[in-house]
Amino acid sequence: MILIGLAACSTTPQTIQVTSKPIEKPELVLPPVDEVNMRRIEWIVINENNIDEVKERLKTEGKAFAFYSLTGQEYGDLGLNFSDIRALVQQQQQIILAYESYYKAANEALDEAEVQRQQEEKEDAAREAEISKGIDLNPFD
Repeated sequence: MILIGLAACSTTPQTIQVTSKPIEKPELVLPPVDEVNMRRIEWIVINENNIDEVKERLKTEGKAFAFYSLTGQEYGDLGLNFSDIRALVQQQQQIILAYESYYKAANEALDEAEVQRQQEEKEDAAREAEISKGIDLNPFD
């Protein structure tokens, strides 16, 4: 009875090996953004004192004479619209920088986890090798 008890205790238990493989996440691919190069625009302010002079100058330059007019309030609103566009572009730049830093940090964390997993795998293999070198008291082998 004692021999059976000792023999049963001396067998090496089965080891369950659990491995995990990090999942590669997709890269964030953003389309390239065009650089905006504004064209030069010359504003001509026409009032009742210089209308004839401006009309004559445009004729001599071979340009058509037409009015595109804004009130003072609308001109101010045009400037505010440009300010809003500039603020939106700056916000988008910050979002892109946030994406960039997120993916850099995530990739670094995945790389560190992979290195740690490989190190643990080596340590487990070394432990297994040590255990397999032990004394086998099983008389039934």
